[in-house]
Amino acid sequence: MPRGDRQQRLICVGAVYMDTILSVPHYPEEDTKLRAASLVRRRGGNTANTLEVISQLLLQNMDRKESTYSLELSLLTVLPDPESQDTKTVIRSLPDVRPHLYLYRQGQPVAASSYIIQSVANLSRTIVSANPLAEMTVEEFRRGIAPLVDDPAIGANDVWIHFEGRVPEVLLPCVMWLRHTYGYAGKVKISVECEKPDRVGLKEVAALADMVFYSKIWAEAHYENSLCLCDQPDPAETFLRTQLFCTHPRAILVCTWGVGTTAVLVKGTNQAPLTAKQPAWRPLRNYDDPANDPRPVDSVGAGDTFVAGMLYGAMAQAGWTTDERLMFASELAGRKVHQEGFAGLGDRMRESLVWGEKLKVVSTQSSPD
Repeated sequence: MPRGDRQQRLICVGAVYMDTILSVPHYPEEDTKLRAASLVRRRGGNTANTLEVISQLLLQNMDRKESTYSLELSLLTVLPDPESQDTKTVIRSLPDVRPHLYLYRQGQPVAASSYIIQSVANLSRTIVSANPLAEMTVEEFRRGIAPLVDDPAIGANDVWIHFEGRVPEVLLPCVMWLRHTYGYAGKVKISVECEKPDRVGLKEVAALADMVFYSKIWAEAHYENSLCLCDQPDPAETFLRTQLFCTHPRAILVCTWGVGTTAVLVKGTNQAPLTAKQPAWRPLRNYDDPANDPRPVDSVGAGDTFVAGMLYGAMAQAGWTTDERLMFASELAGRKVHQEGFAGLGDRMRESLVWGEKLKVVSTQSSPD
């Protein structure tokens, strides 16, 4: 797609990990030995995964002749020394993401690492992480972001900054600075993930965001009601309605529910908030086609893939309705669960009878929905 007259920027802020994924028949008992069925080592991290998937959806995003992007993708993250093998692996894994916001920690040889034990029996994941790198500071964030937002080529709402919900003591002052400097109707849109319920301070961040992604475990931990969410007919929507009065008046609230029904509430209308719901996507049963095997294969990164679908819909398909964006993101995440890794997801969506033609049309103008 041609760049046109607008320059949009999507900046994701979060940690990058080198993931080691061990697939085992079942979760091992303590102090026992268990042989893994497979071992995969790949670059991980919520926001890096999200950008990898979005870059696949933007098939013709880069104008090779002009070396410009219609939607410029950037990742603000901490990496080890520029010459370390882990740093080179990360950069190679994200060829369509600009490296200008990487924060290198000189002399550090390895990136943050995650060791993921994935049970074949029930697809559960147990994750052990280690991060030897100093976290991003508020000053590093401001120094990297300000020139990109203040660029005179950038128009209203043409910068979207998406935050992985981690290190709230750093994240909150970063978001407060954005709101104080650029306001709510200026150049910047903000989204944040509320995934892990023990991260104190994320509620305050969510209150300042334009879009909030809540996980199932977050919703269950923060549902302030004597009744269990599991007893509600629509638990995701039920939780989101409890967040109506503690989030921004024009926010879009999203709650994923694993194999259940994901819900979206769009605030800011003159009437009741608009609601969209979508069950988890599953392929049709076709044992002759491995791509349509109904059994789940790899759930690592499914949530990041869903976020990618929603952000892509918001920035590159502004003409889509909320229902369309949710349906697209749900199918994208569902397809990811039924394959190893992220490779080829964009191609599969373009081959879809539902989305093939729609993905050929790109709209970055404001949507009435």
